[in-house]
Amino acid sequence: MRLSIAAVFSVLVGSGVAAAQPLPDASFSQDYANEVINVAVNTNTLFASQDLISNGRFVQRRRDEPDTKYETFRLPVEIPLADEDAAIRPFFQSTGALLKVTSGVTAPPGAGENDFSVSHLFAVTAATGAYVRLAEGFFVVPSLGVTYAHLRNEYDFNNTYSQSVLERENREFFDWSMDLFTYSPSIKFVYQRAIGEGELKYTVGFSHLLNDSIHSTSDKIDVNSASGLLVDRVEYSEPLGVAVAGGEISLRPFFQWSNISGKAASGLHFVNMFEVGADFISKLKETVLFFSEIYIGASYVSADDFEGYHLGFGGHF
Repeated sequence: MRLSIAAVFSVLVGSGVAAAQPLPDASFSQDYANEVINVAVNTNTLFASQDLISNGRFVQRRRDEPDTKYETFRLPVEIPLADEDAAIRPFFQSTGALLKVTSGVTAPPGAGENDFSVSHLFAVTAATGAYVRLAEGFFVVPSLGVTYAHLRNEYDFNNTYSQSVLERENREFFDWSMDLFTYSPSIKFVYQRAIGEGELKYTVGFSHLLNDSIHSTSDKIDVNSASGLLVDRVEYSEPLGVAVAGGEISLRPFFQWSNISGKAASGLHFVNMFEVGADFISKLKETVLFFSEIYIGASYVSADDFEGYHLGFGGHF
């Protein structure tokens, strides 16, 4: 049984509009709401890069707009349903995630202070799949996940412009809450090979994210959107020849490239995301709190006008 937490992912953008322009047409508010929803929901998966208990802090630098700040927390659990050496090894996964995104909208000249928005996401995911051995060290892993999410947006109208123009649509496109499901079929291929005393692991996979709202406090917001996520990851575990409390320590550096498509890419305003990091792995001589292995790690994430970090820990039962 595996307990892990991944950074991430999950988060929302509360800006993406140029309020300093002339009075917007009716599509302004709808575009704002759509961007908040799609980015918040999809990044719950997009930022789930590490199988560790982790939190993350990220910032997105916006041209002519205040920066958007992301705070993520993710707690995944993976339970194997067969022996590790089985040709077909089913598994069950469950994940809890919290997300907070703070962003702003620039006020027109002379109108007053900038508006700002805070969005909160709570999500629970259940997924099942199987590791199918195609050859020695080579696996295909199909899976299907379903996520329930509750999303809440709070918008502060801080200047005369937004108070006179945008606040008329309060509770419709601003200051609302929503419940929705995300369906995420995925497939990945995993290759593992021993090199010296260490092990190389390469993973490539694709997930399709389908979002469908089931309830909203707004009569004008109804979400039905799709996004894609392609992940390419390489990692290598090498024993360090040292032990702590009887547990052998290994170092696992990794590099990951993620390609984002669909609604999530248009909301985040970037397509490619890169992550580099490392985990320390301790194989315990005796089980501690049911753990036979413990991980502690960190990573740095970057994209166009975007950067942040993950910190986390996890383990194997």
